[in-house]
Amino acid sequence: MHPILVLFLTALATASLAEALHSLRGGWRLARLFRWWCNRPPDQFSPPTTLIVPCRGVDPGMEENLRAFCCLDYPDLQILLVTESGTDPSVPIMQRVLADHPDRAATILFAGTAQRRGQKVHNLLHALRFVRDGDEVLAFGDSDIRPEGAWLRYLVGPLRCADVGASTGFRWYLPETGGVGSVLRSVWNAGIAGLMGSGDCPFAWGGAMAMRRETFTAAGVADRWVSAVSDDYAASQAIRAHGLSIRFQPRCLSFTHEDCSLGELFSWSYRQLAITRVYHPSLWKLGLASEILNNVAFWGGAGLVAVALLLDHVAPLTGVLAAIVGTIYLVRCLKAWIRLRAVVLLFPRHAEALRRYRFAHLFAGPLASLITLVGLVRSLLSAEIEWRGIRYRMISPTRTEVVARE
Repeated sequence: MHPILVLFLTALATASLAEALHSLRGGWRLARLFRWWCNRPPDQFSPPTTLIVPCRGVDPGMEENLRAFCCLDYPDLQILLVTESGTDPSVPIMQRVLADHPDRAATILFAGTAQRRGQKVHNLLHALRFVRDGDEVLAFGDSDIRPEGAWLRYLVGPLRCADVGASTGFRWYLPETGGVGSVLRSVWNAGIAGLMGSGDCPFAWGGAMAMRRETFTAAGVADRWVSAVSDDYAASQAIRAHGLSIRFQPRCLSFTHEDCSLGELFSWSYRQLAITRVYHPSLWKLGLASEILNNVAFWGGAGLVAVALLLDHVAPLTGVLAAIVGTIYLVRCLKAWIRLRAVVLLFPRHAEALRRYRFAHLFAGPLASLITLVGLVRSLLSAEIEWRGIRYRMISPTRTEVVARE
């Protein structure tokens, strides 16, 4: 085994281990934040709010999801369910749910077809016309999550602070029947959840997001949406430009109950990363550098050690490399265990479902990292994405083309 190659991989693995240890510290901090919110009641700050839920097509468990929105415990709430047209297959479900909740102030809206922006963003912009005069907060939720009763109270609570421009939750995928694609998507997305913390978050997630109405207007969020495909990144940029922070609310971690195939996983992860490259290039570059380092160090180092063992040519430096690669893996497994345990403590109702795939969360991190690297490289080659049957070309954060529709 060439000593220069072994030395090179050992150096990369050492750098990767340093990053893993730094990331582990972040995992501990996130776990402390989750523990702090255990059994804490929501803030009493709950001004009149409009909650906008954009829809397109039928999500798995959509009827249960929409019923959960209608059953939210919030004193003065209007819910706007908005889709493209009356022919969307989600409409009968929405009508059935609203008929079963006649006391909830809720309306179904039809936004029409988007021409120069994402259909989701187009739906949101249309719904803004129907916000009530007295509403002080605008909240947004995705139709594929199933919020718990106090979800909106927790989401709105951080807006009491004058320096908070937006509050946000995040998504956690709960596979229904399992399968490699479904479980790996859950592992992959859980890693992104680790970017959230107690301080200023790098972005707001549009599936669980709220901001004061006056902040929404003053920051010009609607103007950023006019030609955008991403609602959350565009909103985050507007909040940042307005000099305000984004606050993560752990109790608004939102669960999605559905499965996906391996092909859908690669398509989905690519879409997230391609959007990040256009709307948050600094975060994308940081992710690319990190994933190149970690994947080359882990897979390259593990492969070299395996070859050395097969050839019975294990030099002392090869043993050092093996020890470092093994430590990297153990550190990342420990971080995954800390994160999963924190989520179980905060959401005991989902403990059984969370523990069902705990071994994948603990040990499949390197595979999720490899999927990330594939998506990052693919996003470097193309700026076209597909979302729910519509294909878009992202020319810039302020220019989007609709390429094709099903």
